Amino acid sequence: MRVKIDRAKLVELYLPGTEGFTLVDVPEMPFAMIDGEGSPDHGASAKAIKTLFTAIYPIRREARKRMGKNFVEAPLEMLYWADDMHDLAAGNKENWKWKVMVVLPDWVDDEMFSQAVAEARGQMDEVPESLRLEKFAEGRCAQIMHFGRQQEVPATLERLYTEFLPQNELDPAGPYHEIYLNDWSRVPPEKRKIVLRQPVRAAD
Repeated sequence: MRVKIDRAKLVELYLPGTEGFTLVDVPEMPFAMIDGEGSPDHGASAKAIKTLFTAIYPIRREARKRMGKNFVEAPLEMLYWADDMHDLAAGNKENWKWKVMVVLPDWVDDEMFSQAVAEARGQMDEVPESLRLEKFAEGRCAQIMHFGRQQEVPATLERLYTEFLPQNELDPAGPYHEIYLNDWSRVPPEKRKIVLRQPVRAAD
């Protein structure tokens, strides 16, 4: 069953406020994904991102045809986690695991995804085994819009984990999620917009 997400829900999911954390229910959506591990700063994540966008270009082209002037490019998203989540909080990036992902239109199915990858194969150095179309649902999440340099994100996360979650009797319940709303090659660091999202559950 395909679940269509209306414009109001998309705004709620991708354009939270900057002043405080909010809770949102994130439904199941289809994503193109590639898995990785180790420090994302060592070039592996950049290679995965390039491969992912190359692989889905035929789908984005088709979406542009279908939607015309209403077409909006879906942003890059990344999940981060570690076997020991203290490594995530401490910034021990060599122990991190991560996933690069881009949400796709609800009409994309496995056959269309496979055809897109086949069409784009000649433009990719290699096709990672983990490249796939997967439906992904996070459920209840806390999120906020971070406006500014990425180096300032840890301070916001500190408030999330030490203030907002305890005050609302919530615990983290899954990988930490960042959504990058700008093209960083065109936007200066101080003007970047990043949605910071953390799945949550009721505290034990």
